Amino acid sequence: MKRINGEIKNIFNMKELERLFRTYLDATGLSVTLYDAAGAEYLCVRSEHCICDFVSEKSVCLKKIAASSKKSAELKKPYIYETECGLIMCIAPVFVDDAVAGFIATGPVSLWEKEDFFEEDFVRRCKKVGVDIEKPGFDISAIKHVDCKTMSAFADLLMLVVDYMGEKERAFRTYRDEKEAKFKELVKEIDENSGTGNRSTEKYPIALEKELISFVQLGDKTNSRRILNNLLAEIFLFAGGDLDIIKAKLYELTAFLSRTAVEVGAKITDLADIVKKSSGLFIENTDFHDLCILTIEILDEYLAIVYKTRGHKPAHAHLVKVISIINDEYGDSSLNLTSVAKKVYVSPYYISHLFHDEMNTTFNDYLTGVRINHAKDFLLEGLSCEAAAEKSGFADASYFTKIFKKYMGITPARYRKAVR
Repeated sequence: MKRINGEIKNIFNMKELERLFRTYLDATGLSVTLYDAAGAEYLCVRSEHCICDFVSEKSVCLKKIAASSKKSAELKKPYIYETECGLIMCIAPVFVDDAVAGFIATGPVSLWEKEDFFEEDFVRRCKKVGVDIEKPGFDISAIKHVDCKTMSAFADLLMLVVDYMGEKERAFRTYRDEKEAKFKELVKEIDENSGTGNRSTEKYPIALEKELISFVQLGDKTNSRRILNNLLAEIFLFAGGDLDIIKAKLYELTAFLSRTAVEVGAKITDLADIVKKSSGLFIENTDFHDLCILTIEILDEYLAIVYKTRGHKPAHAHLVKVISIINDEYGDSSLNLTSVAKKVYVSPYYISHLFHDEMNTTFNDYLTGVRINHAKDFLLEGLSCEAAAEKSGFADASYFTKIFKKYMGITPARYRKAVR
């Protein structure tokens, strides 16, 4: 019998599985237990007064479970068997990729009608196998009595539970394989860009990060993922492979993504689970591989929310071109709505309409925001206010100071002094 290696908790979502088991218990009144491939109990949801809670010597039960699970695996279907105390159980194998990942057992029940149930014989057999019938809470009347047809129906229901688990696992593996493929692409890019994969770049790739945020604002999944792959490679190089620095930068990046989603209209409540997931970036013993996959997952979830917020509208091609031009040419003080409209061969009015409808802002506000963000970076690099203004596309230093204070709440000079 082929078995899957590794802990079963790494194969199934235990929280979802427990919820499923409780639903099964509510529907049937029967306890249900998950065993790993080796036969060890892993998750159990039992009914009140279940006889299994009163067994002091587990070895007898475990031997029966081991033999029955082997039989069910051979049959590849639920196997109904009699316990040592005379009650009936059903066990079914859980297969993943044609290998046994574990077993689910349900019961026990009596196939006797209540009036035909020999209580004295049952008690005798219980004592023989170590059931503590004197223990407070033991209640013979709590044993569920069903007929053969009903037990077969329970077995069929159990199989549906097993099939559901297998289907969820297959879906997860497909999802994981897709993430693995993306990671391999990333590693290839890192190797191509770095040669040795452990040198540091001179500075953090701010421009690439802002390009990513622009595409996230648009809900552009294809370009967002492309830019993220490049950005992850650059972050790796910037950090020189230092995982602590990488974690900090990735967490900072996810914070930017969260703010971006809010800016396009996403609800804070919709972001709660993603923000919580972002904290996983700081888990100890996480390697670069896991960090990348988690970051890709977080990006995909932010994109899904932005896409939903935008009304499932794909990013408009003209808007993508305009934003790309802004990111590339923001330092040109002559860049404005009219000049950009000429570059993409549409009217200024049409571009204004796109920004209003799809970005919830105006062209000028968006351009100014990009310029202010770059000006902040230039100030941090030590440039004078005049030089930062000119390099970020503000032709007039006085106007730059006025706009900077409007956006940031302080003057460029005070900002540079405060953050340095």
